[in-house]
Amino acid sequence: MTMRALELESCTVTFIEEDIVHTHFKDDHLVSVEDVQRMFEAIEAERDGRKVLLMVSVGLNTTMSNEARAFAAHSPESSKHIAADAIIVRDFGHQLAANVFVRHHKPDRPIQMFPDRDSALAWLRTQRNLVV
Repeated sequence: MTMRALELESCTVTFIEEDIVHTHFKDDHLVSVEDVQRMFEAIEAERDGRKVLLMVSVGLNTTMSNEARAFAAHSPESSKHIAADAIIVRDFGHQLAANVFVRHHKPDRPIQMFPDRDSALAWLRTQRNLVV
């Protein structure tokens, strides 16, 4: 599969390997439930409903609303499309927000935080058994 990127209003969704997707939420954005829904729809359309291993990063001054975090963690769409999450944390404030997602919302799938793309990708590749 050739690397393919889809530009959405709030994020770029890049299909970097057959079953690994990188979503980068753009700078200066409050991510809404609708933004997360559009991301799931883009993944579903590209993957014909097959699950992916998701790497997530966010731009400067970008955060998710609490409702968007809950939707990303527990909605039927999240369970349908995402097998595991690797969150790239860029600074302490972002790490605190990611901790809220991981510890408060507790998604029903493997999720880890990483300081960089390479370590996130390496971990996602170990989770391929979750993608059927």
